[in-house]
Amino acid sequence: MRRLIRIVGWLALTLVVLVVVALVGFRGAAAFRETLSPREAAPAGALFATVGGLKMHYQVWGPPDGPPLLLFHGTASWAETYRDIAAPLGEQGFRVIAVDMPPFGYSERPADQDYSRAAHARRVLGFADALGLRHFSVGVHSYGGGGVIEAAFSAPDRIDALILLDVAIGLGQTEASALPFASLLKRDWPRQLLTASTFTNPLMTGIGLRRFIEDDDLVTAERIAIYTRPLNVRGTTNAVGHWLLSGLYNDERKSLAANKANYRAFTPPVLVIWGREDSTTPLAQGEEIASLFPHAELTVLDGVNHIPQVERPHDVVRLIANFLRRTLPGTG
Repeated sequence: MRRLIRIVGWLALTLVVLVVVALVGFRGAAAFRETLSPREAAPAGALFATVGGLKMHYQVWGPPDGPPLLLFHGTASWAETYRDIAAPLGEQGFRVIAVDMPPFGYSERPADQDYSRAAHARRVLGFADALGLRHFSVGVHSYGGGGVIEAAFSAPDRIDALILLDVAIGLGQTEASALPFASLLKRDWPRQLLTASTFTNPLMTGIGLRRFIEDDDLVTAERIAIYTRPLNVRGTTNAVGHWLLSGLYNDERKSLAANKANYRAFTPPVLVIWGREDSTTPLAQGEEIASLFPHAELTVLDGVNHIPQVERPHDVVRLIANFLRRTLPGTG
């Protein structure tokens, strides 16, 4: 019996050592990979706007005089991940502008590591200012929803229309800081090891996409390559780790996006698009969000999980184009 206990003990210790070695290896790989500045790593001819002292990367589709539509992404994404809907919307006459929101993509990261909803909202409105946009429509996916809705509620007179794609706002949800092991992320090295092995690990990108996309066939090598492309930007793991810590410990209960009364007072038109099979932000959350706005319409896409702009781009383009033509003056 003692021999069995010793064997089990050695096996457990060996497993722990292997896990630690793997985590350290992923952190070392990240340090080796993350060597370029945002401008050096960005695609040729990349566009940048200075917002709050940060150079933020963006891409543009469509005519310069088209009705402006700003697109903000979710976790571990960047402007190019919107290409399946941005290019067709541009061809239909809209000026589509997709932005890299720190800490993701090729935008510079804030020195103060502030990734709160209020900071995100300032960057949304500051980016619009940098491009000279007084009025604009705005679309957002997943985690980006909190900050974009914060911006919309703080400057509703500037928003022509709001488009929400499976947004993650967390109305009435459990505080993330209560999750098991969350306190470990307050320590620098555990946080960096976890981040390097998950969010900034190129080997995990395909696995993550398959979790969020209903049809695995859509997770092609080309699509995975798009999502992993910015992972060579210097300091990515450190920045994403602070973003993760911010998401766990920022108290957003007093944010504009956390107050249901602000939804009821928001008068611009709202389009809510949701995947029926969403396993990250279940449909019930989309139905609640749509019900709070006085002028919102909800469209549910069957066979779609969490990323409708990738899973059903043709339907998303049709829905957005028709919605904007109905709601924006002079575009019908």
